[in-house]
Amino acid sequence: MVAALGIPEHEVAEKYWNITGATVQMKTVDGHCVFYRDGCSVYEGRPWRCRQWPLVPALLDDESNFIIIGNSCPGINRHVSYQEFRKILAGLKRR
Repeated sequence: MVAALGIPEHEVAEKYWNITGATVQMKTVDGHCVFYRDGCSVYEGRPWRCRQWPLVPALLDDESNFIIIGNSCPGINRHVSYQEFRKILAGLKRR
């Protein structure tokens, strides 16, 4: 992400990250990631967690997280229920 933005890491951290202990999350604007503008504006430099999408462990393990992330991330289809989401992923795993 630092390379994609072309600014020093300390500046990226200050402007765009919420850091709690070892956890780094993107700051949000209007309920979604600060980098979302009709798609990811730092796609090539997106963080590891975003590269995992939609296989984020917190999303897969807990329906509450699925709902919270779904409400804040425009990249998730809000018309798919948690049960449908898990069923789709299970089908993909079998391939």
